[in-house]
Amino acid sequence: MKFRIIRAAAVAASILAISVGAASAADFKIRFSVGPGPDQPAAIAAQQFADAVAARSEGAVEVSVYPSEQLGGEPEVMQGIRIGGIQMAFMSPGAVGNLMPDYGILNGPFLWKDWDTARKVLDGPFGQSLNEELRESSGIRVLDTQWYWGWRQMTAEKPIRSVEDMQGMKMRSPNIPVFVGMFEALGANPTAINFQEIYSALQQGVADGEENPIPAIWSQRFYEVNPYISMTNHILQTNLIIVNDAFFMSLPEEYRTIIEEEIRKAGVANTEMQMQAEADLVAKIREEGGTIIEDVDRESFRKATEAVYSDLADTWSEGLYDRVQDAIAAVTDN
Repeated sequence: MKFRIIRAAAVAASILAISVGAASAADFKIRFSVGPGPDQPAAIAAQQFADAVAARSEGAVEVSVYPSEQLGGEPEVMQGIRIGGIQMAFMSPGAVGNLMPDYGILNGPFLWKDWDTARKVLDGPFGQSLNEELRESSGIRVLDTQWYWGWRQMTAEKPIRSVEDMQGMKMRSPNIPVFVGMFEALGANPTAINFQEIYSALQQGVADGEENPIPAIWSQRFYEVNPYISMTNHILQTNLIIVNDAFFMSLPEEYRTIIEEEIRKAGVANTEMQMQAEADLVAKIREEGGTIIEDVDRESFRKATEAVYSDLADTWSEGLYDRVQDAIAAVTDN
């Protein structure tokens, strides 16, 4: 009797395992790389997207989200997207610019007056033309341009109120020309360091400072090693969701539609969460001992970084800066 019970239990377990396996078997699998950690808006929104796609496709499309640069830094992930080992990614315009330089201008210092302007330009003819050129030249499709990352601020062991305060500082920089050019224009020494390595680099003195939006400064606890957060607002960044185009076009049309619709919904959710975090976390950083520097001479930063656009002009398509300014003027006038 005991043997029959054990055998029956084993058979039941086998049947359950087979049924669970069948239920979880997806026709199409997507590896979605997200640089920020799992507690940050981008990763939360990405998981919401994954859940929605699974529900609407009835399990036929499975999206696995990999936060915290688990699949590598932006350069490695870009390469993974190109060859198809990674299907989807949350990516900065500057990183895409390493593949197609014109995207780098979207990370330009003091380019955008506000989020509404940036959103309209990226959703309009200027942004659409960039996206189409990228798809044709590299096989990478931009699914959404509206994943707000936020205003980037400077952090350091001392207050940064003007350009003079940055002279000779070793500043962590993404390995992206527009960031490198910006720091050089400000008199600092840019040091390329991956996002997940910033804290230890600051702690060990490899870098004197860094810059990121407030939610990233909070979640990565940069204020512990860089207690002064200077509100420079030097870059307003929105990230892109990119996908391997060959993989995307191999999906049935109904699943492509689901992905396109849900990624935009998730982008709206990310933007709302990120903006709310920007508003809420300054107070929390203060409570944790960080010092917020509000009296920043932003005009001195803007003037010093104007040269970035002329210095990089030869790396971009002809007249790119004028075209983006025309696009900005068009949406502002409307």
